[in-house]
Amino acid sequence: MNPGKLVLGILFVAALPTYSIAHPAQLVAATANLQLDGRFQVNATFDVLAFALNDTPAAIDDASMNELLDGPREVLESRLAESRARFLRSFAVVCQTRASPLPGAQLVHAQTIEFPSVDEVYRRSDSARRSMRLPIIAEATLAGQLPRGTTSIAFRFPEAMGPMVLTVQRPGFEPYSEPVEAGQSSSTLAVNVGGAPQSDEMALASRDPSRFEAALKYLHMGFGHIVPAGPDHILFVLGLFPLSTRLRPLLWQVTAFTVAHSITLALALYGIVRPPAMIVEPLIAVSIAFVAVENLITTDMKPWRPIVVFGFGLIHGLGFASVLSAAGLSRAQFAPALLSFNIGVELGQLAVIALAFAAVGWWQRRAWYRWIIVLPTSAAIAAVAVCWTIQRVYGAI
Repeated sequence: MNPGKLVLGILFVAALPTYSIAHPAQLVAATANLQLDGRFQVNATFDVLAFALNDTPAAIDDASMNELLDGPREVLESRLAESRARFLRSFAVVCQTRASPLPGAQLVHAQTIEFPSVDEVYRRSDSARRSMRLPIIAEATLAGQLPRGTTSIAFRFPEAMGPMVLTVQRPGFEPYSEPVEAGQSSSTLAVNVGGAPQSDEMALASRDPSRFEAALKYLHMGFGHIVPAGPDHILFVLGLFPLSTRLRPLLWQVTAFTVAHSITLALALYGIVRPPAMIVEPLIAVSIAFVAVENLITTDMKPWRPIVVFGFGLIHGLGFASVLSAAGLSRAQFAPALLSFNIGVELGQLAVIALAFAAVGWWQRRAWYRWIIVLPTSAAIAAVAVCWTIQRVYGAI
């Protein structure tokens, strides 16, 4: 493999995040409440401008959102009206009743919906100028009625809402939360609409997912928060790579980073610390710039570098907390969700390191490695991080 072509590829990959959104995509949080008589209400908190543009938050850039927000009022009003109809049309509860115990579930759509109005969007935009202008997070509320005798339900949301964490509250059952991928239905959960006794066959067919199955979903969400949905965290890990010519010092840094972000993520989830995004997000970008610039001015890893990485891990943990803290998890589910999510984050970071070693690790002992690989790559990472810092600070003004 030609090192020159390789470094061009690295620079290209490092530069790609400059075209991504300046703000971190917010995870959708949805809560479904079911009554014994079959009435249900769903509250979904989501990125309203991304949904109005009919794509997931990760796929919509700031420029498109700002163009819609700053454009003619009637255009935004029309987009929101279309979005409201699309939400009502796309949302469904997949249910099964005692009358049809065999496969072939029934779709139940919401009968009413309260959707963010254009005035609410403008109001949230004006108040958001005191922090990060984007994203504009708003809530939609849907309500409907399940058929009597329903024994199991699953929820299907519009794909454009992106991935979410869904919490379901049902009479006679513990609250259940799980991540749901964009465009996918949630797990099938047992219910008992009407309160009639269920047969053993029905109870077995509609039992809830196991804790292990739920843990795997949080692990997958944690991994996906790094690869591919976390370009800022990817660049931070890549910034740790160049000064470590051996695997052990690099793993020490990653371990310090993981321990630190686990601490602040837990503290934030339990409401002990919760600094605003207008502080956390620019600091995350600054941390990336710091490690990249350090790569440019020093040739070996200093003993205090893991301590610095630990400090930056505390900051990144607050960024991770924005993913889970708004998900509406019950206190009983914090610990397993936190553990599984952190394991996924760690696996994502190790995957980035493995790819970096596979790409350039072969030449770490070569005399030209620093000039051909370390300096250009670190300069590209620093440039991206500085760009992000300016974007995030500017957005917070």
